[in-house]
Amino acid sequence: MATSNNEISEGLLNTDLWDRLDFHLGSYVKSPIQLRYVSSKTSTIGRALQLAIVDLIDHVKRKFADYAEDNSTLLGTENRLYHSRQYSLTAKDANIESFQSNGIDDKLNIEIGSLAPTIFYQLREDIGISNEKFRQSFSEHGLKDFTNTGKSGSLMYKTSDNLFILKTLREYEARLLIQILQGYSIQFRQRPTMFNRYTGLYSIRLESSLSNFTIYVVVMVNAFTPSLKINEIFDLKGSTINRKITGYLSTEKFYKLKDMDFKELYPAGIRIPTNIFRKLKTTLANDAKALRKLNVTDFSLIVGIRHLDMSKTQMVDRQQITGITALLRATNSLTSIHQKDLAVDASPSIVECEVNASLNSYLKPLEMLQEKLDMDLYYNNDSVAYETLPIPGIINNTNKRVYIYLALVDMLQTFDSFKLIDQAFRKITDPNRHLEYSVIEPNDYEQRFIQFLFTDVFYDANNDFPWAITDVSQSVANINNVKIKKKKRSEENHQTDSPKSAVHGTNSEEILEFHF
Repeated sequence: MATSNNEISEGLLNTDLWDRLDFHLGSYVKSPIQLRYVSSKTSTIGRALQLAIVDLIDHVKRKFADYAEDNSTLLGTENRLYHSRQYSLTAKDANIESFQSNGIDDKLNIEIGSLAPTIFYQLREDIGISNEKFRQSFSEHGLKDFTNTGKSGSLMYKTSDNLFILKTLREYEARLLIQILQGYSIQFRQRPTMFNRYTGLYSIRLESSLSNFTIYVVVMVNAFTPSLKINEIFDLKGSTINRKITGYLSTEKFYKLKDMDFKELYPAGIRIPTNIFRKLKTTLANDAKALRKLNVTDFSLIVGIRHLDMSKTQMVDRQQITGITALLRATNSLTSIHQKDLAVDASPSIVECEVNASLNSYLKPLEMLQEKLDMDLYYNNDSVAYETLPIPGIINNTNKRVYIYLALVDMLQTFDSFKLIDQAFRKITDPNRHLEYSVIEPNDYEQRFIQFLFTDVFYDANNDFPWAITDVSQSVANINNVKIKKKKRSEENHQTDSPKSAVHGTNSEEILEFHF
């Protein structure tokens, strides 16, 4: 059984040298080395982290219930407060069958600290996540570690109910979050924002036979839970260089798509209702401006799309390919032709469907935007949509319907000296395209980001937004055909029936088409 000391330490972090404009040399050099060491102990660390989150949140709850002012914190230093506890775990404690003991490191001593615990405790309540529900996500089952497909190579976990994702941060990213935390928490009370919800920050101090070091883990809301049945996930930055998947499109790649993939698959973009378009544009513009003033760059808007009218085969066939790539994809299609042609479910590596998957999602787009629409019309016969409030969209040129989920992520990367040197190199080696690379100066990044989203991705529907009212499974593209057939049938009935019955028949079968 995992052991811990029974005392929780409290104190204040030293932030005197935490300068977000420094070189971040330590983070760039140390992080890869540290992650290489802990990657073989992810299950052990995950188990200790799970225990600590529950223990430390209980500690905050007790302090609030029986508050007594002490010397651990002063007014205005709440973001520097930390609570910590030490744990000792072995491979047996974490149920790790493949753990390879070297006789020295089979026992791991870990000190886990909760950073700014009182601010995060209140923040969770402010964004609609009760601390009891938060605790429940970590107390009932173990954390699941999964592969990070990003270039950072950070460790990632998710809770068994898939509601929260845990990700390691570089030291300077953790420091920035602590610095802005009080202002960040106020944002959710003052205005609509698409910022992803950070719900906790933890430090993990490892004691090994070689050295002692600290890594940081942030807890954030999972934007795309399995119950959303998302078919595609796009990571959008407005960049055009190295922002496309390689090879032919396949179901395994639907959850790793980028900017140029979006332009290829949706060349005319997606239109959304006018009131939502205006609110979304204003909200994202405010978010991007806030990050620019913090000198942050390289953030992303992740967009999850659920198709209502498109099959798996139709989704794959959208990609225009020729030559050997087309031959390879045709061969791949033949091997799976016996499978039933259903709409694609979420990728197992990202959001696998599980028996205990919750229908809830804490990131509800319309709630984040503080905007409303006619739910009976847009979410007709879809309980998941009623629960999670996606943005309804219609694909231009095809009139296929989609539900859209989205959030702003990766908001802690400042334009430091290394990025400045990289940008200067791009200006020299590729002067005509240096602004198309992923990492550019914050001012340019903000402008490019917003322009791309509201020039190539989202369109104002104005008065052209037809939506089926009868059944969410019916294709918008077929509405006009159905109306023509029913109108023809009505006219035939009118010729043979009495005027009274003919009028009654027409009204009872008519399919309504709405424009907003």
